[in-house]
This record gives sequence, C-alpha cells and structure tokens, in this order.
Amino acid sequence: MLGWFVTSGYFQNESVLYVKDCFKNAFKKHGIDFCHVKSNEKICYINEKGNVVLQGEKPDFVVFWDKDVLFASMMEKLGIKVFNSSKAIEICDDKAKTVVALAERGIAMPKTVVAPLVFSNCNETDEVFINNLEKTLDFPMIVKESSGSFGWQVYLARDRQQLKELRKKLLHVSHLYQQFVSSSSGKDVRVIVVGGKAIASMVRENKNDFRANVELGGSAKYIPVDEVFLRTAEKCANVLGLDYAGVDLLVDKNGLPLVCEVNSNAYFKGMQSVFNVDVADVYLQYILKKL
Repeated sequence: MLGWFVTSGYFQNESVLYVKDCFKNAFKKHGIDFCHVKSNEKICYINEKGNVVLQGEKPDFVVFWDKDVLFASMMEKLGIKVFNSSKAIEICDDKAKTVVALAERGIAMPKTVVAPLVFSNCNETDEVFINNLEKTLDFPMIVKESSGSFGWQVYLARDRQQLKELRKKLLHVSHLYQQFVSSSSGKDVRVIVVGGKAIASMVRENKNDFRANVELGGSAKYIPVDEVFLRTAEKCANVLGLDYAGVDLLVDKNGLPLVCEVNSNAYFKGMQSVFNVDVADVYLQYILKKL
C-alpha cells in the first residue's frame, strides 16, 4: 500500500517537517510505503477528453496537510481517498464559511460580522459599514482574515482609528470581525479530534499577546479541561465533516467554550510536548479502518 503525505510546495517550516517525520514513522510502523509529496511536484491535469489524469503512480490514499483544495478535489475525482476531504478543507480554510456552517448548528462563538464583499476595482467612499459595525461590536474587536495560519492574520482594533486602518488594509481581502473575549485574552484551549473523537487537549497561554498561538510566543501545558470543551470540539469536527481537526476554543466569562476557529491541518508538536499521544499514529489507524 502506498500513502502520500501532501504539503505545500511553497511553505515549509519546522512545524511542517515535524509532522512529516511523525507520519513517516507511523507509516513505517504499519508497513505502508510513505511518499512526501509537495503540491508543486505532482500535476493533476484534465486531458482532451475531459478526464482527470495524475502524473506518475497513483497512491492508495493521501494524508492532505495542505490547503490546495483543487488539488485535493482532482485526486478525489480519480477515486483516491483523501483525508481530510477537499470539501471539509475548503470550509475550514475560509473562516467566514466556518462560522456560517457552525452557526447553522447553534454552536457558541463570539459575536461575528462577516465583511461585505468589495470588488477589486471598487473602493469604500463612506463609513456606513464601519458605523453599523460599531453599533454591533464593542471595542476592542478582533479583525481576522478569512484565510491564515499561526495567528499571523489576526488583528486587534482598540479604537475606531485602528479599525479604519485595518478596514482599509483588508478592503479587498475576505475577512470578518468578532467581539473580543476579554476573559480569554492570550489564552485558549486546543483540542485535537480524530474520527469524531477528542484524543488530546491542551491549554495555550501567551502573556505578551492577545493571541495564544505557540508560534507567537505562547506556551502549551496540559490541564484537564471540562468535558463540555471536548464535546464542543467533537461537534465542530462532525458538523464540518472533518476526519482530523484542531479546534481552538476560547473561555467565556462563565467558563464555557466559545469556538475561535477550526483547523483541518492543525500542527501538533506543541500538543505532543505536553500530552502523551502519538497523533499521527492515531490518525493513520483511523484512516486504515476507513479504507
């Protein structure tokens, strides 16, 4: 059996390489041939007859650790089993789509406003939207690009001037606005879910930033979390159709979870440093059962 581990051909860092090595070891443990494929190394194309064709040998399954939805979709059209599915990745990689999908199932989140679409050849000539936004959300408020990783595309607007500057910067970029949850500033709970079941959790805390991400200086530690956090994470993964998910949860003033975001390719080096679990092996065992 041949399995691919697919990552972006244009972004490689320590977190990517760590996860790749974990899956390489898991594949070897289960006697599966491992091939690390970068998205620019294999081409799926459509031939003159309208059929999807893949260059080279076709794998039996793919662990997809990228966000190239079309590449994943074309492999699915070839009958290749892709984990996660292209549909689930597409919803998770667009945070606006994520909040809409979760809202349909009544999952608690911070109050959220999705920015209206502004065409690339248009500009904003008045402050109608910002005025309405201020009536809906209080300062400070979170401004978040719909697509992004490691907390890099998440900003905090402390007043109207900062909001206007961020609005101008992101005018032609899909983004959203959320109420800042002061009770969870610099702190969140990350839960990893495989096959609809929570397998690991940790608390992330950053004393120097409102974002808890380890990549931004936050620290990870294991603290037993209430079952309601685990069940909320499981519900998110099931609603979004995710075989694997990293669910980030904020803590409201009553100690209850609010969904911050859901990641289809959540890195787990930090998790494995504080929680005794082999994430890649658990995920691969699940995939083999599905196959």
